[in-house]
Amino acid sequence: MTRDMTVYTRLRDRLSVTPMGAPKGDDFIEILSMLFTPEEAKFALVLPFIPAPLSDVARAAGISTEDARRIMDAMSDKGLGFLIDYEDQSYGMLVDVVPGIYEFPIMKGTLDIDYDRLKELWRRYHENGWGDGEPLGGPMPLGRVLPVEETIEPALKVLTRDSIEHYIRSAPFLSVSNCSCRTTIEGCDRPREVCLGVGIGAKYLAERGIARLIDVDEALAIVKTAHEAGLVSVSSNAEDRIGFICHCCPCCCGQLAVATVHGRYDLRPVGSNVAVMDGDACTTCGVCEETCPMDAVSMDDAAVDPDKCIGCGLCVSACPTEAIALIPRYPAPDVPPNMFEWGRRATEAKGTLNEYLKELSVPIDTGGEQSDD
Repeated sequence: MTRDMTVYTRLRDRLSVTPMGAPKGDDFIEILSMLFTPEEAKFALVLPFIPAPLSDVARAAGISTEDARRIMDAMSDKGLGFLIDYEDQSYGMLVDVVPGIYEFPIMKGTLDIDYDRLKELWRRYHENGWGDGEPLGGPMPLGRVLPVEETIEPALKVLTRDSIEHYIRSAPFLSVSNCSCRTTIEGCDRPREVCLGVGIGAKYLAERGIARLIDVDEALAIVKTAHEAGLVSVSSNAEDRIGFICHCCPCCCGQLAVATVHGRYDLRPVGSNVAVMDGDACTTCGVCEETCPMDAVSMDDAAVDPDKCIGCGLCVSACPTEAIALIPRYPAPDVPPNMFEWGRRATEAKGTLNEYLKELSVPIDTGGEQSDD
């Protein structure tokens, strides 16, 4: 019997107003149908993108709270939503496409689905620019670059928002999981278990089998391994309560590939710093040119292109003659204070702010019948 895809089309349309958006076309509809059962997809149509009392969501869906919890629990096990218990109350929320629906099922890797087909569909998503219209959602980058710690001048270390070690040491929980991008795209053989969860979300992902909890020492060791492999540290684009520190490559990661694959350097994530080269100290050995993930370094004129540089510091740590340094970027990137504000700015830039704000609360009337709890 052919499955009715209408509910998945409606869910795609709902996801399209979020900061990262959702692409049009049959591929994404198929992705949703692989991950969500029809019952879950219907429930997701009334599930907000921020935590809401599960009893309210159940009422909007026209089902009992017990059924809502059963559905929410199954979705959370797949990484499609969060089920949160707090002070004798249960809350539920739907995750965005990125980060969320794309990453978490791939990170878990044990769902009863055709992973080969799922990866094929996500690869097409990657090739088409990770979104609808603007690559990777729009003009407000999802992430920001954190430099290699050793490349930050001591005088600049007062900017704790640029310090990976600061975020790691101050996090109540830390987790690590496989990079969904390299697992899916398979464009290189760089390390995969380097995707760090930071904060309460890290604990939740571990409880759901999507990640594993780690301590500070292991987290710092993972960062070191990632940098030695030429991976870029990219965190949530917020100053406070970042949720992740990815370690990205230019061939597989959508955040860097928006520039390296799709040529949209204006949409790349950047950090607070930019690399500059001392032409007199440079021996044109080419190490920095080979190390740069963004093709921002040229040995022809011994210079760094600031419009391509992301301030990762990999070239600085690789240079044998200390001919490159990081200096503050001017103008400095406008970093939102938290991810909620990032979402507001991102959807405002996309022109979907009003629609998105509506999806942050439980709908009052969905046309469904209310059931008794």
